[in-house]
Amino acid sequence: MAQNYSDLPYGASRPMVPRYGPQPKPTLKGLLLAPLAPVLWLLRGARRRRDKQKSKLQMEILQLRREVAGLRRVNLELLKGKERAEINDLRKTEFLARVTHELRTPLNAVVGFADLVRQEPFGELGSPKYAEYLTDIRATSAHMLGIVNDLLDVAKIEAGRIEMRESWSAVPVILDDCRRLVVGQAEAGGIDLVVETPPDLPGLYCDPGRVRQILVNLLSNAVKFTPKRGRITLAARTDRVGGIVIRVADTGIGIPQDALEDVFEPYTQVRANHLVKGQQGSGLGLSLVRILADMHQATLGIESVENRGTTVTVRFPPTRVGTIS
Repeated sequence: MAQNYSDLPYGASRPMVPRYGPQPKPTLKGLLLAPLAPVLWLLRGARRRRDKQKSKLQMEILQLRREVAGLRRVNLELLKGKERAEINDLRKTEFLARVTHELRTPLNAVVGFADLVRQEPFGELGSPKYAEYLTDIRATSAHMLGIVNDLLDVAKIEAGRIEMRESWSAVPVILDDCRRLVVGQAEAGGIDLVVETPPDLPGLYCDPGRVRQILVNLLSNAVKFTPKRGRITLAARTDRVGGIVIRVADTGIGIPQDALEDVFEPYTQVRANHLVKGQQGSGLGLSLVRILADMHQATLGIESVENRGTTVTVRFPPTRVGTIS
């Protein structure tokens, strides 16, 4: 028989070694507690069950707190959404009232001047006065047409029916088209309109009609709020990451700092301290600019100082810039 456990064959169990020496003597405390052992065992079991239930209850309380915090966040978002909806509803109400006035004024002018021309109070239709009336009819009709076009564009965008016809386009050509569309309005107001583009500007993948709409809206706003002998600059360049930046800068009355965050919101019209030449608007132009820029993945930036001017930048990403074949 092997004497050492290490000498036993594999799989053999350790031999039981009898314990020698004096056995511990029972104490008085042990003898007194011996009848209470079942009770103590039950108490320990009850304590374990209580601790387990307590831990479970703590976990449930923690879970409820998390759910309450989530509900509070959802409630806060709902309250913010409700406030935004109320603000937009108020803006729409003000917008409808403003547009009603804007449409009624040119319509009254068109009807009035047309009646004067029809009645021929200055003689037959050869008098120079009729040419003045026809000019006023043309201007008021164009103003009304611009408002109607903005309304139609907003309706198409909200219905998701606006179309994009994208192609590689030359930015200098787009800028020159915009200049020709606005230069007459600028010259009539005594404003100098300047276009600055480098000769090696790369092509832009865009909807050229929508980009013209963006720039014409910005230029029209600049003309509207720039006094006589002012200056408007329409410039384009490449940025450090390879994108194209188009800038419209004017020397007009500027925008109050507290209104800069809302200028691109729909149905909003910035109330400046004073308007140049009594110009008004529908308040849709800049919101359309933002929507059309988003459709081109472009970002908008605006800087303005009251009585010194405003600069709006449209930054197209490098993914839309390339060489025109």
